[in-house]
Amino acid sequence: MSSTSHLSRLKRILRSCAVAAGLVLPTHAWADDAKELLKAMSDFLVEQKTISFSYQSSLEAVTPDFEKLQFVSSGTANITRPDKLRVTRTGGFADIDVSFDGSTLTVHGKNLDAYAKIAGKGSLDELIDRLADAGVEAPGADLLSDHVYDILMTDVTEAKHISSAFVDGVECAYLAFRTPELDWQIWIQTGPQPIPRRYVITSKHVVQAPQYTLEIRDFKSGAEVAATSYDIEIPANAKTVDLSELQSIDELPAPTVTGGMQ
Repeated sequence: MSSTSHLSRLKRILRSCAVAAGLVLPTHAWADDAKELLKAMSDFLVEQKTISFSYQSSLEAVTPDFEKLQFVSSGTANITRPDKLRVTRTGGFADIDVSFDGSTLTVHGKNLDAYAKIAGKGSLDELIDRLADAGVEAPGADLLSDHVYDILMTDVTEAKHISSAFVDGVECAYLAFRTPELDWQIWIQTGPQPIPRRYVITSKHVVQAPQYTLEIRDFKSGAEVAATSYDIEIPANAKTVDLSELQSIDELPAPTVTGGMQ
C-alpha cells in the first residue's frame, strides 16, 4: 500500500472517529428493555445443565510508551452443572488445559510441561474464584456463574439497548452498560435461545481504555453437547508442581518481555 493511500485511509478512519465522538444517543437508546433482555439471557444460561462452546478472546495492554497491544487467544469450554468444568486456552504466551471433575482441580500448562492438582469440592462459582486467584481466568467467567444477572448488574448505573446487530451472521440485541469503573457491552442472540455472542469490557479510567473482548461460537447445550472427559491425560514427562509455581499461564506476557505494561 502506498503512503498516499495509507494516508487517505487514515483520514477516513479519523473522520469516522470524529463522527462517533459527536454521537449522542437518545435517552432510552433504541429500546428501554436492556435489563429485561439481560435477565432473559442470564436465566437461559443458568437453566442449561450442560454447555459447550468455542471462543476467541483478546486482551489489550498499554506499554509505558502508550502503545496499545492486543493479545489474542482461543479455546473451548465445557460445563456440567453444578460442579464440572473443562477449559482450554491457546495463545502466544500460554497453552493450558484446566479441568475440575467435582473433586479434583487439574491445571496443565502444556507449554511448561508441568501440571498441578488440587483436591477439593465446591461449586462452579467457588472454582472460578479459586482459578482467578491463581491467575487462570475462565473465558467469560461472569457468564458461567450460577448468578449471572446479579454479577453483571453489580454497580451498573446505566443500561441501554443500543440497536439490533449481527455477529457472525446471527441477529443480536446490542446492549451497553456503565459502572463507575468499567463500561461493558454484550450482543445477545435474538429468538428462543438468548445466547451471548460477544462481550466487551472497557477499563475506562486506565490510560487509553484497554478492552477485553470475548467472542462465543458453536454454543451447544443439553443433548447437543458431545460427551466430555473431565480427566486430563497428563504426559509422562510432565512435572508436578504447586499451582502457585505455574507461571506463564496468563494471556499476557511477563512485563519484562515488552518493557512493562500499564
